[in-house]
Amino acid sequence: MIELLATITLGAIPDPGGYFSIVKVIVILAFILPWLWVATWINKDTVRVHTPQLLWSVLILLSGALSVLIWLVVPLYAVGMAVYVVVTSTVAVAYVVHRNKRVVVTGRVLTAEHLQNFFASAGKPKVVEVVQHIKIYDSLGRPVFAPSEEKSERLYAYNLAQNLLHEAVLFRAEDVDLTPAGGEQAMVRFVVDGVLQQRPALDHAESEAVIDFIKEISGMDVADKRRPQTGKIGIEAGAVTTDMNVTTAGTTQGQRMQLRIVLEAIRTNLGDLGLTEDLHSRIEEINTGGNGLILVSGAKSSGVTSTLYSLLRRHDAFIKQLITLELRSTIDLENITQHHCKDQTELSGRLASILRRDPDVVMIRSCQTSQAADLICEAATEISVLLGSTAPSALAALAKWVKVVANPHKALTPLKVVTCQMLLRKLCPNCKEAYSPPRDMLAKLNLPADKINRFYRPPTKPPVDEKGNPIICSTCRGTGYYGRTGAFELLEVTDEIRELVAQNAPLSRIKATCRKNKMLYLQEQALRKVIAGVTSIEEVIRVSKKK
Repeated sequence: MIELLATITLGAIPDPGGYFSIVKVIVILAFILPWLWVATWINKDTVRVHTPQLLWSVLILLSGALSVLIWLVVPLYAVGMAVYVVVTSTVAVAYVVHRNKRVVVTGRVLTAEHLQNFFASAGKPKVVEVVQHIKIYDSLGRPVFAPSEEKSERLYAYNLAQNLLHEAVLFRAEDVDLTPAGGEQAMVRFVVDGVLQQRPALDHAESEAVIDFIKEISGMDVADKRRPQTGKIGIEAGAVTTDMNVTTAGTTQGQRMQLRIVLEAIRTNLGDLGLTEDLHSRIEEINTGGNGLILVSGAKSSGVTSTLYSLLRRHDAFIKQLITLELRSTIDLENITQHHCKDQTELSGRLASILRRDPDVVMIRSCQTSQAADLICEAATEISVLLGSTAPSALAALAKWVKVVANPHKALTPLKVVTCQMLLRKLCPNCKEAYSPPRDMLAKLNLPADKINRFYRPPTKPPVDEKGNPIICSTCRGTGYYGRTGAFELLEVTDEIRELVAQNAPLSRIKATCRKNKMLYLQEQALRKVIAGVTSIEEVIRVSKKK
């Protein structure tokens, strides 16, 4: 009996190698590999189509892991396989349906047209077509031509650069920032009309390729991927021709590149800055009225440099000697001598050297030392001096200047006028909408409700086509704003104001004197543009909060 039981028990033990089938394991691995490819693609694609990356990555990973586990524990191998295929396919198809609703028709995948194009191109050699949206010029002004098809990697980088630079021009970007975001992505951000916009991300490999290409044509060392470098390129897109200042640096996650588009960053025509007619004529008269100091102020990135350049260019560079002194020049000014200093500690020495050359007009971007301030005060008694300052108002800029000089009488004697400015986005003329402002809002703004019938703002409900899809404005690209304008306050330094400041009079008395001289404050000047329909009250509030 015992022998019989032993025989039965031993017979139930599988033969060697019967615990698992190597063929079945290979089949499982063969099914897992496509799933891993799909999971990787979904992880990258979620960033491109701006849909929650974490949610979809977790769903695809959990579905795959769970279905593999079921496949392994279910007694019937074929049933486990079917469960795996159904679960993973369902999640993948759900994502494709979701993402196809978020992209244009040509960007959809697994559609009949997409599959037809895929099979039609199968077996054919891959040809990289040349993308030619704009003309690109290197650091020496030479045109950059598309590489030959044999150099496919360089052609690929050329196409990426074309797309990036063309999009920057299309959106009127002032700055372009390409930053590695960790993993396999690089963030692309534009600054348009002073506001940061997030653009579709690039793959890490694409980012590195386009950065290396632009570094090469801008005169940088492509092999050095760590040290900060600067360069310059030029572009031409239709009627738009401009230079771009290029800055690159290495990070722990890869290279970072910043492009500064000079055309959008600097304006040098006084009439284009946004001055009202009365302020324009008055500042023009003061600027060309002989020796003295003009103090131009504003918050950071409010266009102070543009105003300084514009005032400087109103002087005749052919009969006068015009000189600038800056930390670095934003643009090259024709027939104007431009000097630089490393920092404020060098300012007084460089300024003294410049003044020995007997210039007619000197523009100085900023002054933070008493030594340089003394030189400016002395020079302004004989020549015209334009000085920039960072301040939230004209009165604040005046107080700051007096403090730097440390002598009110010396500071105010040559000072003729102080301006302050803010930059406001202009409403898109194509899609702005009118509305009746609430009476309580007008009361808070001290505006007469009986004289103001309407304000303007960006569209609250974008127009849609016959199918209900939103129509993106071709002018502003859906932002509701197009371009920027300046709001300016102008404080003329009269003898009365000089006396009040010298007496250390209360601010309220100085303001009362300014008001008596019919000065409008910066916010009041901005509201004039709201009433005129140039900008919106929301934009004025946004910029005022930044100050």
